[in-house]
Amino acid sequence: MKITNKILSIPPHISTSWNEVSSLSYDEKNSTLTVNLKDKSQSLVPNLSKEDANKVFEAHQQFLENPSSNLSSPTNPSTKNPFGPVGFSLPLSEDGGGIEGLGAAMQHNPDQKDGPDLPAEMLAKISTVAKALGLDKIENLPEPEPHCNCFHCQMARAMHKKSHIEEENEADEVSDDELKFRSWDIEQKTDKLYIVTNPLDKKEKYNVFLGHPIGCTCGHNNCEHIKAVLNS
Repeated sequence: MKITNKILSIPPHISTSWNEVSSLSYDEKNSTLTVNLKDKSQSLVPNLSKEDANKVFEAHQQFLENPSSNLSSPTNPSTKNPFGPVGFSLPLSEDGGGIEGLGAAMQHNPDQKDGPDLPAEMLAKISTVAKALGLDKIENLPEPEPHCNCFHCQMARAMHKKSHIEEENEADEVSDDELKFRSWDIEQKTDKLYIVTNPLDKKEKYNVFLGHPIGCTCGHNNCEHIKAVLNS
């Protein structure tokens, strides 16, 4: 059991943040705590001593009196997270509107323009998940605001950077087939006869014969058309 001014955790009955709790009640007769949640559901915690119940009520009271304490860092209570509780959910379909569908935390927030840099690991993980869902296409990505370091703009900036790098890598990767015969199209007509065509000018055609003697209708015995056929 863990009861703080941030969370209420009484396994196996309930584990949630106070942000999700609307009210509490305790039945001393049955030693049962009722936790009313903001989604209109209830969680019952039976066999809870009055002493523990009082701890729950005290923690909830502290939260209500100072809700901003819930934004404090667990390792340094005096340091507040300027992004607030960073939480989001990814859309489950490609029509989720790009990374703007990551929830309220992904909306551009000018109040966070001077926020600290998000961990590179977090940016990389979210980018990977977005790519897996097909949300990383450059035309679907929201544009980051200049000089803004809010959660939304950092994510948008990271996604754009990742997409540009991948596009450049794809452009640099040329298959062996793409490198072959970029000057001539070659079609075999018979066992030893080939038609060599300029792909940029289909009217420019040559017949290359690889029998005896080797020859080309261009009139040269050591032409690029024969070489293209021999290298095919």
